[in-house]
Amino acid sequence: MRDDHGEASLTEILHLRDYWRTIRKRLWTLVTAFSLIVGSVTVVTLLTPPVYQANSSMQIDPPAKGPYGGIEMLGQSGSGQYLSDQEYYTTQDKKLRSRVQARAVYDRLGLADHDAYRDLDQPIDVLLEQVVVERVPKTRLIWIYCKAKTPELSEQICAAWGEVFVERNLKEINQGVQDGLAWLDKETTKAELEWRSAETELLSFRREHNQISLSTDEKGHVASQQIEQLSLDKGKAEAELAQREADFATLESALRMQKDPIRVASLIGAEELATRFEEAASELDGLRTTFGEKYAKVVDAQARKDGVERQIRAKAEAELGRRQSTRDQAQGAVTEIAATIEQITSEALSADGPQGEYNLLVRKVEACQEIYDQLLSKKQEMAVTASLKENNIRVIDPAEALQDAVEPNYARNIAIAIAMGLLTGVSLALFFDYMDTTIKTREEVEALGVDFLGIIPSVPGLVGDSWELARERYLYSYKYPKSAFAEFVRNIRTTVNFSAREDGKPPRRLLITSAGPREGKTTSSINLGISFAATGRRVCLVDADLRRPSLHHAFGLDNEHGFSSLISGASTPDQVVQATPQEGLFIIPSGPRPPNPAEVLGSEACHRALDRLNELFDLVIIDSPPVVAVTDAVVLSAHVDGVIIVIKSFKVARDLVLQAKRQLTDVDARLIGVVLNDFDIQRKSYGYYYYYTYYGAERDEVTKVRRTDKQ
Repeated sequence: MRDDHGEASLTEILHLRDYWRTIRKRLWTLVTAFSLIVGSVTVVTLLTPPVYQANSSMQIDPPAKGPYGGIEMLGQSGSGQYLSDQEYYTTQDKKLRSRVQARAVYDRLGLADHDAYRDLDQPIDVLLEQVVVERVPKTRLIWIYCKAKTPELSEQICAAWGEVFVERNLKEINQGVQDGLAWLDKETTKAELEWRSAETELLSFRREHNQISLSTDEKGHVASQQIEQLSLDKGKAEAELAQREADFATLESALRMQKDPIRVASLIGAEELATRFEEAASELDGLRTTFGEKYAKVVDAQARKDGVERQIRAKAEAELGRRQSTRDQAQGAVTEIAATIEQITSEALSADGPQGEYNLLVRKVEACQEIYDQLLSKKQEMAVTASLKENNIRVIDPAEALQDAVEPNYARNIAIAIAMGLLTGVSLALFFDYMDTTIKTREEVEALGVDFLGIIPSVPGLVGDSWELARERYLYSYKYPKSAFAEFVRNIRTTVNFSAREDGKPPRRLLITSAGPREGKTTSSINLGISFAATGRRVCLVDADLRRPSLHHAFGLDNEHGFSSLISGASTPDQVVQATPQEGLFIIPSGPRPPNPAEVLGSEACHRALDRLNELFDLVIIDSPPVVAVTDAVVLSAHVDGVIIVIKSFKVARDLVLQAKRQLTDVDARLIGVVLNDFDIQRKSYGYYYYYTYYGAERDEVTKVRRTDKQ
């Protein structure tokens, strides 16, 4: 268990190191993305005009029931039931956010002439975006937040928002109270007339029977008591009938006269539909002012308004039918009570004569007076309520603007920009590294399933494609044997020496190739040959690139006779082998180009020529064409002890190297490993910088020499 845990921890550390190495390698990508994002956000933040905020709070209490017993205030709830608290507060919240509310504030403050709104196409929409309404959970409080370009304007908008809403609510309450007063006035007058009529009838009865002093001690009479109670019940039933008739008549009149849909919606308790109609109407008015009647947006807004109006009318028609049914029920109750009173009265009259009739008339007067007194009391209470102008909505905290701007928030914006810059920079660095399929590091070489033999570093001052620079690179380890370049070549030499053949001895015949062209295989071949020759071995460099030879250019030799001549038998080894400035190092140029290079290199004659060279030299290094381009290298791989692939860092894609590896392994070639050429060891992200600086005493020597040559 410990070993598994240790291996897992080590794997995680290695992955983290890979990420860190990638970030360091792509540091400029990260820095660029970070700088652009942070810089852009900083500039935008500094150039953004300040925004100020004002706050106020309101308390919305549940609406009070009507102050006259079971009789409702007209317009509160046509269904006879009050809205639940949740529905009520949801409705008020939507009203606070409605376009009607915004339009009222806009008109009150005269914002059409204000600089901040004068040139806007949709000022109401902008105003709504500047106001935030937030209800405090589990309370009756609502906070209003208003933002504007100046503290004064934000405070004005916030204050007007609360004032307008309070006034609108009070207006709705007063409308209901006035409706109630009108109904009570009508019913009180009617009850007074009935009371006066009953008294007149009683007085006439007394005069008719000359019984001014008839006894009224018969109040305990059962019939009189029944009639008294039924008269009271009849009065209540008639009041209920009057209310139902008023409800029905009011709604019927509103529908027949096609009154304001908002008024109709309020009569049936459809507050949400009323709010939606207000918003649709306000939006339509604004669009008409801006675009005209036939604009597409105006047509759509008109359709939305008409649709809400149809919903209100449909719901009102259904409510009218329900009210008609309840009115008929109330009428039936009144008729039934009246019939009962008439029956009891008739029975009492036949039983008691004038005294019974007298008692009934007295009870009737008393009942009518009691009904009149009740209605008069409710009317007086209603009048007091109307004069008090009570409102269930009030402002708690008056609007007050914050003196410091709430936007832009410099600290927050910069912090977010820094976080986004780092995240974007790291993401881009990892993305670009993922998309970059070129071989750059030892780890990427080993990920291909081949051994890593070492690197041949790039030389400062020798970057370019000219033959002059190429010759300098070819012989660099010969001219500067103490340079870091030469040391890295010696490391490769050591690794190759340890790659024993099947008989356990170091390889005596090496093929150096590449996946694609211009990857530095010739530079690697020459410098590796110089390094082997420096150990006292006799080394022969063979230019087997019969298509594009280059070894003879490196040493300034002629190419009249060479490897092709040796294979064909036209020349002997003594005629084609040429000495070099490096002791122990000899070269054989390519010679004349044959018409069929692949067939020549794959022939038995080529094999015999290489065997002959191994008799004369300790090590034969063959510089061949690229593997993928032509089949020459694959053919030659059958005649050597090992193959070395040279890869130019940051140039060759993984797929190309894998293809070269596949072509060689398909013919059972012995692949020793890969050399990473033209590697920039000054890139600290790759971990070689320390070694470069340690061995780099002569790394700038070539630059000094080139400057001297130019002078």
